[in-house]
Amino acid sequence: MPMRTFALLLAAAMVVLTTGCATQKREATKVGQVGINTAEERAIVDSLETAKYYEYNTPKTGVVLRSNPPGALVEWLNNDGLWVTVGTTPTLQIAIEATGRPELFRVSLGGYLPEIRWVAATPASESVTVEFNLERELKQDRFVLGDRR
Repeated sequence: MPMRTFALLLAAAMVVLTTGCATQKREATKVGQVGINTAEERAIVDSLETAKYYEYNTPKTGVVLRSNPPGALVEWLNNDGLWVTVGTTPTLQIAIEATGRPELFRVSLGGYLPEIRWVAATPASESVTVEFNLERELKQDRFVLGDRR
């Protein structure tokens, strides 16, 4: 093969290797960005945006929790399954979703059996008041005797 043909082939190969395929486009990267935005990353961003939209655009209403006797501890079960202290009865208005989705509240006071109740509100409700009637615990020195068979 003559030297001139070899040089032309070598030049053509260099042009093809340096220009790449016309269908392969590379997106411009920003400073600090590594790689490209994968489908998994886009799904995480979409999930966070949906949660943010839901949090700020969901209708809310107030709920007031009362107990007999007053002064009981009020706790709310959060999405992580943990009881979060809200205050004591009677409470100020607590904001809950007005979508019909129930929220779980627990009211407890020393010497009384705790009471757990679902509380829900609809978009039409302006405020909800829930009354908890706590029952006394049995004293430690008293026992309930049942029928023995």
